[in-house]
Amino acid sequence: MACLSPRPLHVPLEQGFKPIPCHETPMLTSYYDVIGLLNEAIAAKQKNAFPFGSIVFDSGTALERLIHDAVLQSDPSWAKGNKKALTMESALGGYGKAYTYANELFSGFLYLCDQLAEHGGINIIITCHVFAAKVIDPAYGEYDTWDLLLHSPKNNKTYGKREIITQWADLIGFLHEPLFILKGDDKSNFQQGVSANKGRILGIERTPGYVAGNRFGMKGEIAIPREKAWNYLAQAIHAACGLDVFNREI
Repeated sequence: MACLSPRPLHVPLEQGFKPIPCHETPMLTSYYDVIGLLNEAIAAKQKNAFPFGSIVFDSGTALERLIHDAVLQSDPSWAKGNKKALTMESALGGYGKAYTYANELFSGFLYLCDQLAEHGGINIIITCHVFAAKVIDPAYGEYDTWDLLLHSPKNNKTYGKREIITQWADLIGFLHEPLFILKGDDKSNFQQGVSANKGRILGIERTPGYVAGNRFGMKGEIAIPREKAWNYLAQAIHAACGLDVFNREI
């Protein structure tokens, strides 16, 4: 879906990505490679020599790993050969200092993305893995939800990259195929997930089941067939606020 956006450049950051018929960089293996790419894109855009309309980072979860690697390598003990004993909890003197530095690096990445988006009109798209997280809601109690697989301290005092990206993004969508649970009789305890036959759905508004949201005034869910998938989202955005992000080449 992301690589059907206008003139996309796919930037793989982890193994396991499927070759996609669009322009693609080699897999980047360090945070500073990512920053270098963004700086090159900004410089090219300033010279009207950047041919792409979208940059797709795959994935935000992998980017976080690259950031954590950069943080650990900045610790003095890394150069002394104490790599195995070094963790994000112990690096830079402990007490959360490594995570604070990681947040700064992540914010630096998003700042460069903003330069391309705001001044260059480039769509910045970041895919992200999810995981089943426990939510403690003061109004509704405790329940499970799908949340972004990014660090979050969950100590009610500080925040992490999960909170940073949800504040930054104009749209967070949860792409999935809805299921319903088929249960057996009381004795068998049989349960099976069965497709609801709705096809792929992009959730664009937060529910108890997953994190999502947008700044375009869109509600609910959008059907996303695989063919021309991006333009179904573009149509919903255009209908809500008039913003044109259509890919007219597909």
